[in-house]
Formats: sequence, structure tokens, C-alpha cells
Amino acid sequence: MRRWLLAAVLICAFIALAAYYDANVTYHLDSPRESEVSANYDAYVGHNVTISGEVISTSARSFELKGALDTYTIFSTEAVQRGDHVTVYGVLEPGHQLQAAAMAVSPSVLAALVYVRSFVALIFVGALFFARWRFDRHGWVIRPRKPGSQEQDGV
Repeated sequence: MRRWLLAAVLICAFIALAAYYDANVTYHLDSPRESEVSANYDAYVGHNVTISGEVISTSARSFELKGALDTYTIFSTEAVQRGDHVTVYGVLEPGHQLQAAAMAVSPSVLAALVYVRSFVALIFVGALFFARWRFDRHGWVIRPRKPGSQEQDGV
């Protein structure tokens, strides 16, 4: 009974903290994000903002960034490639333009490697799990394997 009560209290605390974070996250940021900028663009012109998105085209001194809500022209000489994920911090200018002060560039290849790494980890964890546990198809339960035995699944 105590475990259920403790679990319920912890779940309620988690939900309350998640709701608080969601409601107040913008108050604790150093600069507004794209969702706040899009809601009142003119109020943020001339201020520092942070925009994240995917590079859709590049030129010599700028590139186009597709954010979650809009497309922005970013003025920067930093080398980026089409498909890179970029987070830009800089001064917002009229016409969905941003003069970059700092950038974090993540090549598109790294995004694919996250999925490859997760797949390899899934295979590893699955192998460890099924080395110690077996699925009993007759009772539809998962049972621990007996040490030193070579039990067949479903037997």
C-alpha cells in the first residue's frame, strides 16, 4: 500500500513540475524563441533572439533557415550545408532576417547517426534481456531463466 501511495505522490509531483516548466519556460530563457517571435514579430525587431531550424539554401554571406513556423534569412559567413540543423543567436531585423552573433551547427549526418546508435543499443539491450529472461507463450508471462539451463522459449 505504501508503494502505491509513494508512486502516486511521485507521479503527481512529476506532472506538477512538468506543467510548471511548460507554463514558465519562456521566462527563464536568455532570449526569446521562434514561437514568441512569431506571435509579435515587430516587438522583437532589434532584440537578440534564438531561432532553430534546417538550412534550406545557402549563398556567400547568408543562408535560408526553415524554422518551425517561418523561414528566415540568416546573415553569417559560417559554412553550413543544405540539410544541417542550425541554432542561431542574433539580432532580429525586419523582413524575417537575422544578423547572427553565435551559431551551433549540427550536420545532417549526425541526426542519422543518432538513430543508428539507438538501433544498435536496442539490439544490445534486447540480447541482454533475453539472455536472462524468457517468454512463456502458454501463460503469456515473462519469467527468469534458470541459471545454467538452455531453456527454449515457450516451453
